[in-house]
Amino acid sequence: MAPLDLSSILKGYEGKWVALSDDNTTVYGSGTSAKEAADDANSKGRPDFTLLFVDPSDLLYCG
Repeated sequence: MAPLDLSSILKGYEGKWVALSDDNTTVYGSGTSAKEAADDANSKGRPDFTLLFVDPSDLLYCG
């Protein structure tokens, strides 16, 4: 499977949880917690989604 570039879809959601469509092309909902993002997506009639936390863009991983 080829890596997905989600940077354009997730721009503006840094530090938040998002509910993504199954094909990873649309943000159905967002929030400061996974529950808020899920509730947001469900309130829009979107019961099937993937939850993802979007790390801040200035976060650097070392390991």
